[in-house]
Amino acid sequence: MKTFLTLTDTAKCLGMSLQEATREIGRAGLETVLFQGQKCYLRSDILDWLTREFGSLAADRLALAEQSNAETAGLDSKALLMTEMLSGNIIVPDRVGTRSSMLRLMASEACGTGALYDEAALLEQIILRENAASTALRCGAALVHPLDVRKLFVEHSLLMLFRPPHPLPFGEETGRLTSLFFLLVFPSANEHLHMLARLNRMLRLQGFVDDLLSAGGPAEMLDIVKERERELREPLRKGDSR
Repeated sequence: MKTFLTLTDTAKCLGMSLQEATREIGRAGLETVLFQGQKCYLRSDILDWLTREFGSLAADRLALAEQSNAETAGLDSKALLMTEMLSGNIIVPDRVGTRSSMLRLMASEACGTGALYDEAALLEQIILRENAASTALRCGAALVHPLDVRKLFVEHSLLMLFRPPHPLPFGEETGRLTSLFFLLVFPSANEHLHMLARLNRMLRLQGFVDDLLSAGGPAEMLDIVKERERELREPLRKGDSR
């Protein structure tokens, strides 16, 4: 994704028409900048806005955004991408008691995969992101990611899932504790948005979070992810909350 995005670029990310995107951006109050004679939006502003927006999109809109970003990123939206990426990357630590220790663990384990090497830089970026606005959702999961992935050297895209022994206070706006922590590190913004949309759809599936919390360990958790991700390939029915 480019540093500056036109309205057309943004509409593609949302899977909306230009008219719909204009309306949604107007509600968000995002500021424009002049780039090569065109009114554009900063990539960082759009990415941050879409990260927040995906949580409130209707199921059909979320599916369109997922599909649109997959096409832009050259991904197969029908593949079990989340299952593939989480294979070997589900961590169930014995001891984590605070927000800061959770973030340190995530940075350490992420660098242990070989996807990144600078643990301090990753930790700094995810702390900056959480300080700007918590990524914790009301469902009890957090979608942690770097504030600016361009400041990191990333060998390959990374998705991880962490389940601490006890829920943690992580800044969710209603005060709810957070029990599941996903770490997303994607150099490609469109790939990031695709996986973010898919994760939001997964987290809306009835019983998904509870099933992950009651699973016996990483292997069983991965089986649950695989089973539920398969459900997303089924056509949406009227009134479906996915």
